[in-house]
Amino acid sequence: MPAAISNEEMNHLCRQSIQSYLDLKGIPYTQDQHYLRLKDHDSLVIDTRITPNKPYETFYWNSQGVGGNLFHFLKDYEQYSAGDAIKTLREMEPALANHQHSIPNIKETPKKYEAYRHKGIRYPKRSIDYFIKVRKLSPKLVHAMYKSGLVRELKNGNAFFVWYNHKMQEVGGDEQGTLVNHEKFGKRGTKKKVAWGSKDEFGFHFSCNFGKQPERLYVFESPIDALSFAQMHGHEYSGKQRFLSLNGAGTKVKTIPSFIGEFGVPAELHVCLDTDRAGYKGVKKVKEKYDWLQSLNIPALRNMKLVIDQPPAKYKDWNEQLQKGQDRQLQSMSFEKFIQKNKERFSEKQSQIKPTIMKPEKIVNR
Repeated sequence: MPAAISNEEMNHLCRQSIQSYLDLKGIPYTQDQHYLRLKDHDSLVIDTRITPNKPYETFYWNSQGVGGNLFHFLKDYEQYSAGDAIKTLREMEPALANHQHSIPNIKETPKKYEAYRHKGIRYPKRSIDYFIKVRKLSPKLVHAMYKSGLVRELKNGNAFFVWYNHKMQEVGGDEQGTLVNHEKFGKRGTKKKVAWGSKDEFGFHFSCNFGKQPERLYVFESPIDALSFAQMHGHEYSGKQRFLSLNGAGTKVKTIPSFIGEFGVPAELHVCLDTDRAGYKGVKKVKEKYDWLQSLNIPALRNMKLVIDQPPAKYKDWNEQLQKGQDRQLQSMSFEKFIQKNKERFSEKQSQIKPTIMKPEKIVNR
């Protein structure tokens, strides 16, 4: 990184418009009010809102667990070194400052989830076939999820995972595509979308082995990973187990304290993210939230144990392990052991500039 640069210049360069950069570079995106979504990586979303608490545009890349300002975008998306990123920002500063793009004049209104927009069809078939034949989920488990109302099939044949709050009120959901198209949906191959207006910091969840209080909370990146894990290991523990999907990795970990605040404190918090770099970063971010929870001086939170669960590293996630059907090996470890085991595999130089876009978490004790 260039040595002769002041903090003032650094902030100015790094906080330039991400949307202007996309326009000037010809990077295609779609726009929905204040949010932009890249066409080649639809899990990368740019928030163009400027507020007193967020005085510059930011991005979040859910599948990679990263986010920040334009400087971080150049490093994470363009794969620039810190020095090259600053050089590029200096060179493009006049063009970025003068670029004009259409910013919709929108009055902020609260998002409202409308369940009727996500009605299920009476006789689901395509989504059930997808779960059983492609994802290799147990027919018994799949049919149980549909029968209980946790999953339904939309008119387009996609599956819809329903989110319920502690009063069993429908508060959101996420759509899972059932047709594989890598050209359209990239490496993932299928559509994934959280329904508009879904409850913030929440996600799809279900329980098994009911008891008086939650005993174990298992946290995953996706509903299918949660179902895969439950199929392979749900019978191994007699106490109550709750399974929660974050719909992402590092950028979605604020869901955990919010969820615990609504459903109660488990005796053990099991983090079951993917074995890739995004999952590694996600586990580290969960540890930060776990330390914050323990600092709240609430006995149940102080006693809550943190456990990291992963399949062998040769599998990216739990569903890949299930699909290959070679073994059901489960690796449970402490956070310290997890870091020791993976720090060389995911070693990287930490950026000297970190995004300052975190908001204070809130938790309500029940």
